[in-house]
Amino acid sequence: LKCGSSKKHGSPQASSLAVMAVKFIYFPLWAKGPACALALEHSGLEWEGSFPTPDWKTMKAETPWLELPVLEIPGIGMVGHEAAILNYIGQQVPKMAGETPAEFLISQQLMNEGEDIYKKLGLIKTELLSPDQAAAFWTDTDTATHNRNFGINVFLMLLDKFYKKCDAGEGKFTSTGTTVGECKLFTMLHACKMIKGDVMDNFPGVKAFYDRFASLEKTQTILTTGGKMGGVFNQYFTS
Repeated sequence: LKCGSSKKHGSPQASSLAVMAVKFIYFPLWAKGPACALALEHSGLEWEGSFPTPDWKTMKAETPWLELPVLEIPGIGMVGHEAAILNYIGQQVPKMAGETPAEFLISQQLMNEGEDIYKKLGLIKTELLSPDQAAAFWTDTDTATHNRNFGINVFLMLLDKFYKKCDAGEGKFTSTGTTVGECKLFTMLHACKMIKGDVMDNFPGVKAFYDRFASLEKTQTILTTGGKMGGVFNQYFTS
């Protein structure tokens, strides 16, 4: 990454770079990569995708933060971190960020709520929660506890309340329904659904969002074939 570049986002040079294909790299796992792949697919940006080379140790040393995902951007270089990549997509394609300041803030909140769910699933995956704590994540409805202890039903309850507040209707939180935050949220809802198929059944707003987003052709491309990734993202999280 070329730090401190003086190029302006709206300059002709920046615009010409935007039409060149970016390259997204992540593991074939449904974790930190699918949200970016979904956002790239829905954005209309020119992009390529790939899984890391077999010699991951060598490639790892070339990444900015010694981890994936990364996005290789012509004229800028390799950028790391899921949130940075998602927000770059939103900066390049404003509808992906949110059509209005209010929708931008909706998208950003959904992105962070999705990340909170990711962190809890990560604690279960790495066995940093006891078996009882892991089981409670799927059943607990206590909203009075510290948010670090929230179970999935609390997250979904809050999201369902937020869905009603946003009042976009038609299974959307925003007017487009495909902002980067909605891509991130869908990714984590799908991760939960792969573990517990009926997880959203008691939350009609969230389920409407999930079902609509899942049915979109570009979403189906990522779900069924991986699209430009060249292969599917496999289930990573478990109960």
